[in-house]
Amino acid sequence: MERTIKIGTRKSKLAMWQAKYVESLLNSHGYICEIIGITTLGDKIEKPLYDFGGKGLFTGALEEALLSKTIDIAVHSVKDVSVIENDQLPLKFILKRDYHQDCLVSFKGPIDKLPHGAFIGTTSLRRRVCLKHIRNDLEFVDFRGNLDTRLEKLKKGVVDAIVVSKSGLKRLGLYDSAYCFDLDIVSSAGQGVIGVQTRLDEFDELNFLDDNQTHLCVSIERKFVKALNASCNFPIGAYAYFSENDQFCLKTMYADPKTFKKIDCFKCGLPQQVLKECIEYTKNKLVYI
Repeated sequence: MERTIKIGTRKSKLAMWQAKYVESLLNSHGYICEIIGITTLGDKIEKPLYDFGGKGLFTGALEEALLSKTIDIAVHSVKDVSVIENDQLPLKFILKRDYHQDCLVSFKGPIDKLPHGAFIGTTSLRRRVCLKHIRNDLEFVDFRGNLDTRLEKLKKGVVDAIVVSKSGLKRLGLYDSAYCFDLDIVSSAGQGVIGVQTRLDEFDELNFLDDNQTHLCVSIERKFVKALNASCNFPIGAYAYFSENDQFCLKTMYADPKTFKKIDCFKCGLPQQVLKECIEYTKNKLVYI
């Protein structure tokens, strides 16, 4: 009898969608799966994550389930996984990225059409900094919860707009160009990417899940964040991609969480060299922010 692969995931609609997507890929290769929903500490907290220890709040319970063998693999949004990884629980497989962009959702139009002093629902310091550099008059409201919850608050007029990941909207069928507007800002490392975490020496045979180009890009993005010793307490972004002529490019941003002064960097070339240059450029500019 074939072994059933137990897939661990958070219980939100988006997390479940992602787990079911991974399940469909495994099914297509003949694997039998069972999805196990797990409530994480991050799901229970209503305040900003940077007040409570950051991204590990979303992964701790899943990692405990992996270690206890309650589950076999864990499916994550890579942007929610700490760049300080557990050596025994590697983020082994990185699926192909769909959309990396941040998206402004508003029934009042794109960012340049919002009223003066508009209230934006987002707890992300990165998003707040980037939006302030586009429009200094904007005000921010702490907003957490799943996409449905945020959209419901928007409909009730609690805020003028919210900022969320485009990939999440697309996956749940919630994206509509009538009120969803892509933002030209540097995204979070790993944004728009699904990752699969396993125990160190198990499930290597599932490597068909891995997309080599996305894996390289995400690795470079996460190394940039790690090199700057950044966490949820810092506004930081990194987006790596291959251009139309297959040139590797990296966009990064780093900002002071109090002054909102930021450092932007954009380089193209060999991945490790580009990473090194962005790290060095950013560190050399830190004295000015």
